[in-house]
Amino acid sequence: MHVDKSKMNYRKLNNLGNELYEFWKRLHGLYLDSAVGFFLVHQKISKEQSFIREWLKDPEVTSENFQDTCQFSYDKIFSGSFCASSIHQVTQGEVKNRNKPGGANFVLLGQMCVVGFYDYWNEYLRKEYAIARGLLDPSEKNKKKIDKILADKVSDDFWGDMGYLRNSIVHNKGYVSSKIKSFKFIKWFKQGEEINLSPEMMRKIFLAVLQWRKKIIDESIPERKFIIPKS
Repeated sequence: MHVDKSKMNYRKLNNLGNELYEFWKRLHGLYLDSAVGFFLVHQKISKEQSFIREWLKDPEVTSENFQDTCQFSYDKIFSGSFCASSIHQVTQGEVKNRNKPGGANFVLLGQMCVVGFYDYWNEYLRKEYAIARGLLDPSEKNKKKIDKILADKVSDDFWGDMGYLRNSIVHNKGYVSSKIKSFKFIKWFKQGEEINLSPEMMRKIFLAVLQWRKKIIDESIPERKFIIPKS
């Protein structure tokens, strides 16, 4: 696609690349911190259950299946006033299952990151990127015209797939819709499957967003031509 470089706003592109990186760090940090938290909660319950089994040595009350039916309380971790933790009713088995790899917490965390990244792109970065590259007049108010310019000139397979995933998460209860047939970059699921993004899948998503940041930063550096004078 030809771009009139005389209309490029290189400083704005640089700012957008840095803003994307800061947003990326926040979501990446949230994912990593949360994954560590899931592991520690799962480990805490498993260790306590193991200790009780060793201490009581009574198979009727120390089997893991029985222990998983017992109540879990956050009172030992937080005070009762922390975010209404005292009224959270759940069994030890439920907490273990939702915090294990592939459990409900990992499912929700991955889905939240997809929604967060795509909404940042679609609601903010995409339009500002088009303006910075001189593809869209910043004073343009006609939404149909804006949408057409973005569709024609600022389209990308990765962000397109992220949009399909986002809509499946928000509008199809987290299950892949028929739009899977249009996916070009993210080819991990079949129609009707739950969008359960493994850490390896999330790694690829985080790296793909980081590649977009690199692309914007690279475009923010003007070409420089050096002319060697004739002797």
